Amino acid sequence: MKKLILLFIVGTLISCETKTIEVQKSGGVWHMGGDNQFQEGTSPKAVIGSESDLEIAMAFYGAYGDMELDKMVELSEDVVKFHPGDLAGVVDVDTSNTDFVVERQSTFESIKRTLHNVTPIAVEGSENYTVVSINFTEEITYKDGSTSSDHYFERIHVVNGKVNRVVQWMRPWE
Repeated sequence: MKKLILLFIVGTLISCETKTIEVQKSGGVWHMGGDNQFQEGTSPKAVIGSESDLEIAMAFYGAYGDMELDKMVELSEDVVKFHPGDLAGVVDVDTSNTDFVVERQSTFESIKRTLHNVTPIAVEGSENYTVVSINFTEEITYKDGSTSSDHYFERIHVVNGKVNRVVQWMRPWE
């Protein structure tokens, strides 16, 4: 009788197993082409982006901080649209040479970046486009011994496995 009750209890516990189903959540509004592109409430929604695109963006972020310009070129499309946080406008950076970045880093002795958070965001239904948002602090030591420290919010756009746009916002850290 005890075996029968034990068997009944075990059978009941096994049949009560909880099953978890993951559902990708989406939300927000994504006006890639401007506010007039979609009727109200019809724009694609944002979802968590690709892990592989996140890795590409983080390698690009790290290559700049480590001053590994050839690695940046390897991870980029032929032309990268750069929206610098410290200059107005957009710069088309020809990645067939490293002149632009060499010039920007010409007075640097070293760069120390402290990462605060990273979020990959994609458009619902897109499998080849991720925008990786990175929040970090950058401390630069210059060749003359002086230093600067700024806080950045940067968005690295990865399309078809290559970086094609970098948008920065910055403010002084100290």
